[in-house]
Amino acid sequence: MMFSHNRPVVSVVVPMYNNSRFIGDTIRSILGQSFSDFELLIYDDHSTDDSVELASSFSDSRIKIFRSPVNLGPEKNWNRAISDVRGRYVKLVCGDDILFSECLEKQVGVLENPVHAGISLVSCQRTIIDPEGKPLIKKVNFMSGGRIEPVDVIRKMIRMGTNIIGEPVCGLYPAELIGKINGYSAVVPYTIDLDFWMQLLKHGDLYMIDEPLCAFRISNLSWSSRIGELRHSQFLEFMEQAASDKSHEVTDLDMFIGRINSAVQSMTSLMGFKLFANHE
Repeated sequence: MMFSHNRPVVSVVVPMYNNSRFIGDTIRSILGQSFSDFELLIYDDHSTDDSVELASSFSDSRIKIFRSPVNLGPEKNWNRAISDVRGRYVKLVCGDDILFSECLEKQVGVLENPVHAGISLVSCQRTIIDPEGKPLIKKVNFMSGGRIEPVDVIRKMIRMGTNIIGEPVCGLYPAELIGKINGYSAVVPYTIDLDFWMQLLKHGDLYMIDEPLCAFRISNLSWSSRIGELRHSQFLEFMEQAASDKSHEVTDLDMFIGRINSAVQSMTSLMGFKLFANHE
């Protein structure tokens, strides 16, 4: 598809902090999209490595790089990244994740289809990769494909005790919704993405594409690994917040099952992170 010199269809924003090991692969995966009508905004959070130099080595008119004079932390830098987008739709890609070549094309196709009016978030399945980019899990599949109402998404998420929508790299949403929500909140750091997804789902349904269109990387450098030991307690806090909203129709049984599954998911994740720590 041709790139418009006016307003792009998509704003891809990349919050970056000391991602020199991976940022090249991330940028190449974005520039290699079959859908080309996008701007790529990279927000460096005062990196102390050569992330900015590596990002600046790419010659493409769609790329703009912004540097912060101080370290803001993930929450503020993510909100800064979505504060000045020109696209109709927005995708946030962390500086170590990967988009597969048809990701934007297929997700934009959903939002542009009149049949899918009222969709506030398009997500997709994802592949989990290691620091070398090798697939660990080729398809994380907690949800079936198609349109799903918010109450069904939230209740299932609580019962599963984990993130069934996906990390930020999985989602694409209308930019017009940014002014209607409160942005990213790290009050509960582990669920910063889930809190954001729930805000979006106040304004429409979820559409899940049942194929992996992106890759989420696990490494010692990822924010998820650094807060891994807090995963269970923070997911329980998220569950309580979600259940307190009566419109979510969360039951006591949902919460009971979710507490058990969250503990299991947390132990599994923590073991995985520790294996990577020993491997790296």
